[in-house]
Amino acid sequence: MKKILIPTDFSGCARAAERIGLEIAKKANAEIHFMHIMATGVDWVKLPLEKEDLYPEIRAQIAHAKSDLNALQAKAEKLGLQADTLLLFDKGRSEIDRQIAENKYDFIVMGSHGTSGIKDLLGSNTQKVVRHSKSPVLVVKENLKKLAVDNLIFASSFEEDVRAPFQKIVEFTKLMKAKIHLLFVNTPFGFKETDVAMACMESFLQECPGVNCTLNIYDAFNEERGIQKFAESMSTDVIALATHGKSGFMKMISPSITENLVNHADIPILSVNLNS
Repeated sequence: MKKILIPTDFSGCARAAERIGLEIAKKANAEIHFMHIMATGVDWVKLPLEKEDLYPEIRAQIAHAKSDLNALQAKAEKLGLQADTLLLFDKGRSEIDRQIAENKYDFIVMGSHGTSGIKDLLGSNTQKVVRHSKSPVLVVKENLKKLAVDNLIFASSFEEDVRAPFQKIVEFTKLMKAKIHLLFVNTPFGFKETDVAMACMESFLQECPGVNCTLNIYDAFNEERGIQKFAESMSTDVIALATHGKSGFMKMISPSITENLVNHADIPILSVNLNS
């Protein structure tokens, strides 16, 4: 993990993402960038300087955003980290994707208000970033003051194409010095006999040498409910999922599962795209 991106709108949940992002960057000695997107209502980039005076409120908002971004950069540099800021105007997800690819971010930390929806952070772009980002995305709640990870659940179908994104979860787990609990949720519509499900998970043990892993099967009506129930049954600090950009969690499940867990789970959700 060499470069981390923190999208922020300076709200309470975004402040949590800033805190946790700085904490992770410090552990990894990673470079950290803070991104803010402004909706100005005019094409500010192409607006002639002499016309900026016509929009004093926008100029004030820009000045405030720059001040907040500079403060975040100073905070990171005080921790001994290399830091930078990005202020984008009226940009959509395609521009965010371009920034992620161009700057080669290894990890993204975002905030969520919970049941009010992840759209509250950066508009509809946030949901799309979580669903489509080729970099791992950690979504945290506003009340999270510090990220202490002892137990991480990785819920998956444990198919072959999950191995590559699983390595990014292993990397994060090693950084946090945590234990991984591999979880297969057995459902009526995706049922596997115990020995088959266990064999799938056992094959993944070779992917995480040096990490304490447990194998778990949980019976539930659907995957989302099974993940939540299993997480509630133990002291879980992070739920990790391998998501598919087109069809969602575990390839065959609706993409709303990751987003629903983000909205309803009280703990951080780590999403890694199968196409990463």
